[in-house]
Amino acid sequence: LTMHFKKNVLKKAVAAALSLATLCSLSTVAFAADKTLNQDTPTGTATVYYQAGKVTEPGTPEDPTDDTVNGTYIVTIPEYIKAAKVGETPVTEDVTAKEVLIPFGKPLNVKVAFADSLVLADNADTKITYDLQNQGAKIATGDTILSVPAGTPDAVTSTALGAVLTQAPSFSGTYNDTATFTVSVD
Repeated sequence: LTMHFKKNVLKKAVAAALSLATLCSLSTVAFAADKTLNQDTPTGTATVYYQAGKVTEPGTPEDPTDDTVNGTYIVTIPEYIKAAKVGETPVTEDVTAKEVLIPFGKPLNVKVAFADSLVLADNADTKITYDLQNQGAKIATGDTILSVPAGTPDAVTSTALGAVLTQAPSFSGTYNDTATFTVSVD
C-alpha cells in the first residue's frame, strides 16, 4: 500500500511538472506578436524590415522596427602632416571616408581644429605660424574638410591636407601642433 501510494504521488508530481512546462510554453506563444487569420479575418499584414547600421537603442522587444539604428562609417586620418617651408608646395596627406552607411538626408562631415602655430619642442614660447590647406586652399580651424552624402555606402571619398609655414623658424628643432579631427552625421 505504501509503495502504491508513493508511485501515485510520484506520477502526480511528474504530471504536474509536465503540465506546468506545457502551460509555460503556451504562455510564451501568447505573448508573441504573430497574427492569426481565420474565416472572420482572412487578411492580415506583416512588416518586412532590415536594420542597416548599428542598433544603438533597442525599442520594445515586440517591435524591432522601433529600434534606433545609427550609421556606420570608417574615416582614416593621417598620423602626421609635415609642413613645407615658406613658399613651397606642401606634401599632402589624405583624409578618407569609406563604408559610409548613414541615415537618409544626413551627410557625414569631417571637421578639423588646430592652432595656427607650431611650438618648438624645447621652448614652448617659441612659435612659428603656418597655414593648413585643404585641396591647396587655406582653411580655418573648425572648417569642414570632407562631406559625404547619405546613400553612397560603396564610395570612397577623400581630400588632401597639407601644411605650409608662413614664417621661417628662428631656431633649429622640432615644432609641433595638434590637428583634431571630428566626424559627425548631421
